[in-house]
Amino acid sequence: MTVTAPPPTRRWRRIRVTGLQAGIVLALVGVGLGAFFEVRPPDAYGVCMACHGRDLANSVVNSLFGSRLTVAPAAMVFPLLTVVGVVIGAFIAAVVSREFRWRRPSQPMRSFTYGVVVMNAALLAAACSIRLLLRTAAGDVLGLIGFLAMGVGVVLATMWLRQRALR
Repeated sequence: MTVTAPPPTRRWRRIRVTGLQAGIVLALVGVGLGAFFEVRPPDAYGVCMACHGRDLANSVVNSLFGSRLTVAPAAMVFPLLTVVGVVIGAFIAAVVSREFRWRRPSQPMRSFTYGVVVMNAALLAAACSIRLLLRTAAGDVLGLIGFLAMGVGVVLATMWLRQRALR
């Protein structure tokens, strides 16, 4: 019996990462960084797209114009580049999986307005969905109320979009 070498393959194999795997790693990194930097309060601040984006923008505006916009204590110690990292990571993932396409929204002003509304709603809820879930897991009642309200909003919006699509 002769053993032959396997056929030549690509030098790099595709790595498939599921949403669950990425979520687990992101949660562990967020909790680890929160513990490392001794972030107290706010609880569960290690991963928050809304708050980190706000603090990054406020830090830049404060530096450029000498203003005194609110920045969380954790953001004063170390620049929170979560939003930048997610955008770069999503771009790399889309390019690697050959799914990246430049698209122009059909109604750019409406898309921008929806983004502003979503960001402000997240800041009013004191967190993005990730942070709301982490606050809920920590036993915070306001986190639970915010997470449930977000869930109801997602269900209602899905029903509205489905009804609109079926017209």
